[in-house]
Amino acid sequence: MLKFIIISILIFLFLRLVAPVLLRFLLGMFIKKSMRNGTFFSNMHQYQRPQQPNNNGRPKGDVKIDYMPKQGKQKDFDGGEYVDYEEVK
Repeated sequence: MLKFIIISILIFLFLRLVAPVLLRFLLGMFIKKSMRNGTFFSNMHQYQRPQQPNNNGRPKGDVKIDYMPKQGKQKDFDGGEYVDYEEVK
């Protein structure tokens, strides 16, 4: 039982104290290496292909607004129907 407690405390201390420092160091090394090789920001400046036209000749995602006819006389709102309700306690 004592051996289990000592191993648990050592694992906890490693995860709490050593692991963050080690991960920060390794991540920093990875980012520095990537920036030296020029691969860190390579995806930001990729060439984007122009959109291919769809079946009606317009590019995909293009918005077409059709003519909307003027609406006739609008009715004034009366306030709706009255609906009875009961409070539930």
